[in-house]
Amino acid sequence: MRCFIKTLFLFYIIFATSILKNYGQSVFKNNAQNEKIAEIFNTYQNIDSIYLQYEDKAPSTLFIYEPLKEKHSNPYITKDITTYKVDFEGDQLWLDQDYKLIHQFIFQDELESEIQKTTDKEDYTLTITSKKSAINDFLQSGGVGAVINPQKKQDFIKLLNTNYRDCTDVIKDSVLIVQAVILRNGEIGDNEIIYGKSEFLYNYFMKTYHSFEASQPLQKKDRRDFQNRNEKWLFKPRISNTQRTSLIDIYLRLNPDKTFTFSAQGNYRRLKIKDYHKNPNDPIFY
Repeated sequence: MRCFIKTLFLFYIIFATSILKNYGQSVFKNNAQNEKIAEIFNTYQNIDSIYLQYEDKAPSTLFIYEPLKEKHSNPYITKDITTYKVDFEGDQLWLDQDYKLIHQFIFQDELESEIQKTTDKEDYTLTITSKKSAINDFLQSGGVGAVINPQKKQDFIKLLNTNYRDCTDVIKDSVLIVQAVILRNGEIGDNEIIYGKSEFLYNYFMKTYHSFEASQPLQKKDRRDFQNRNEKWLFKPRISNTQRTSLIDIYLRLNPDKTFTFSAQGNYRRLKIKDYHKNPNDPIFY
């Protein structure tokens, strides 16, 4: 599936890039944005092109394309793709760490208003190379990975906030990203901190998670019934004909006012759990 998606986007790149070559243009209303783009490509000379998808006029998914470091087994794949879900706080942190200038460019307040020809578009793709930029139609990308159960997210945040009020080990403004395997029944399996260092915050999250799961009215033995779609549980695995073992990144921030920000993203993940033992009879879908 991932190779198919990469191949699909490769054809999209060829099409979009040909448009840029044949119809040289800039979609920005003033040259200041073009100067920022020039600085990006001068700084990150490995980058071939950038594709930023907008949904409801807000940036959602970023694709950065680079030449392959070595030949791919699929001859149709000629570029390496790095993907960030920029509407997810965790990927915003990675992007700021990996490509700070691109992060600054995407999240400048005036960027969307600087783009021409989008007044009638809610969803579109901003295509950028070192010399040209263009607006293309929105290409729906990827499938639905593991997600937070929207019916339970606020209940869990409330429990995080409530339990922390009486906590004696006070820390402030700390951030973690935890990557976790979501099992087919919705439970967290193997997991690891991939950003941040607070063992206390990690332990607090896991303790609260297990407490939350134990408080749900559905009996544990009933979780084997995958058709319930895990409506009672905090996480839902990827649905592809049936429920699949999935990968998800969990963002947790303890704010300065001792409240929590909590979100997660299961699309476009890369396995970062060290020493994970793959089960050929139960592969991870991501």
